[in-house]
Amino acid sequence: MEIPTIMEHKSAGIAVNTLNRYRLMAYPDMETELLIRAEQQYIQRKYRTAVPVQPTGIVVAEFMAREDMEATLIRWMHRIISTQSSFSISIQGFGALSSRQLYLRVQEQQPFHQLAGAMQVVDQYIRSYDCPPAKRFTHPCLPLTEAVPDQEFDKVVHEYAERKIDLSFEVKELMLIRNRQEKETGKQINLFRLQPGKI
Repeated sequence: MEIPTIMEHKSAGIAVNTLNRYRLMAYPDMETELLIRAEQQYIQRKYRTAVPVQPTGIVVAEFMAREDMEATLIRWMHRIISTQSSFSISIQGFGALSSRQLYLRVQEQQPFHQLAGAMQVVDQYIRSYDCPPAKRFTHPCLPLTEAVPDQEFDKVVHEYAERKIDLSFEVKELMLIRNRQEKETGKQINLFRLQPGKI
């Protein structure tokens, strides 16, 4: 099963290398993160596979913009996200991409559809400044590995087709991460809190 990915952007109005990359992320709680990290360490040891260095999170939206647009973007995103309710996520099962990466399946799609729709105003704003269109993810996943070596991929897929995983956590906040360069470690620049969910 293929998951939507961020493609390289080109804009006639602005050179891409003058833009920062921004990602709106949902991260699991500490307990869930530790369980995911233990799974990653197991794969890393057994299959000599690279795993993400940064904490594993779900990409809600990704876009490119100039840094002088940042304050306005944060104000807009605060208005949007502060009206959204927190929600629970269940993780059940594993998947593999054609890029030989393993991921964890996120069962709940509707909250991400709602967030994607609400982020339309941000997309309109950045496009009005000749920035590439925002990517809004409606089929979320949690990355588990980087690309698995060719000689190990079939073994990993065979093992994880039989394995079970059942995790859940509540998303109470979303984090905005900025990368100034392609390989730079992302920096948190804002935290947006969601409304308490209905009991």
